[in-house]
Amino acid sequence: MPDFKVEIRARLAELHLSPVREAEIVEELSQHLEQEYERALSCGASADEARRQAVEQLNASDLLGRELKHVERRVSQKPVVAGAQLKTNLLGDLTQDIRYALRVLAKNPAFTIIAVIALALGIGANSAIFSVVDAVLLRPLPFKHPEQLMMVWENAAHLGFPRNTPSPANFLDWRKQAQSFTGMAAMAERSFNLTGVGEPERLDGRRVSANLFELLGVPALLGRTFVPEDDKPGTHVVLLSYSLWQRRFGRGGSPRSARATQCVRFVRPRT
Repeated sequence: MPDFKVEIRARLAELHLSPVREAEIVEELSQHLEQEYERALSCGASADEARRQAVEQLNASDLLGRELKHVERRVSQKPVVAGAQLKTNLLGDLTQDIRYALRVLAKNPAFTIIAVIALALGIGANSAIFSVVDAVLLRPLPFKHPEQLMMVWENAAHLGFPRNTPSPANFLDWRKQAQSFTGMAAMAERSFNLTGVGEPERLDGRRVSANLFELLGVPALLGRTFVPEDDKPGTHVVLLSYSLWQRRFGRGGSPRSARATQCVRFVRPRT
C-alpha cells in the first residue's frame, strides 16, 4: 500500500495548521486515498496506475475543502472573556469521532473482531454478575415482610454441627415459648422417590410444618396450602412445585392434573 501522507502534508504545508489538526486531516485524507487506490486495483488498474489515480484526487478542486469541512472545527473569532463558558459543537465533534472510529475499524478487521468479542464477553459477564447480585442482594424475597424473616438453628457444635436441625420436640418448645417472633415454622431437607406416573424420579423436597406458607404469606397457585390438620401423624399431603407440575403432570393447567397426585406415591428413600 503506497504511503500518501508525505504528499498530503506537502499540500497542507501552506495552510499552517496546528500539528494536532494537521495529523487528523492527514489521517482522514490518507484513508480516503487508500480506498481510492484499492478501488482502482479492483477495477483492473496496475499498481502505478492506481496510485496515479488516487493522487489525482488531491488535485480535485473540492477534495480538500470537503475533507477539511469534515475534520476542521470552526474557531470562534470573538475574544475569550475570562470566566465565560465556551460553546462547542458537541454534535459535530461526536459525528467526526464516530466517522473516524468507523473508518479505523473498517481498515483493521482483525482488530475489530477482537474488540467486538472482548466487548461482548465483558458485557455478558457483567450482565450475568448483575443478575446474580440483583436476585441475591438487591431484589427483595418474594415473601410477606422479607426483612423480618430469620433462620434459627440448634447449636450442636460439640457434635460437629454448629447449625443443626432441631428435633420436632425442641421446635415445638421453641414455638410455644418464643416471645420475639410472631410465628415460627419448621423446614427440613428430604429426598423422595416419585412413582406411579411415568418413569420413577428422585426429587429433592422439604418436610415443613403446616404454617410455613401462612407465615411466609405465599398462597398456592392452584388448590390449597397446608392446614393445621396436616400436622397430625399419619397425614400425607404433598405440595408440588410449578415446574414439577408442568413437567410431570401436563401443561393443561386444569385442577384434574393437580388431583392426579392422589394416584402417585412420594416415598422417602431408605438411608
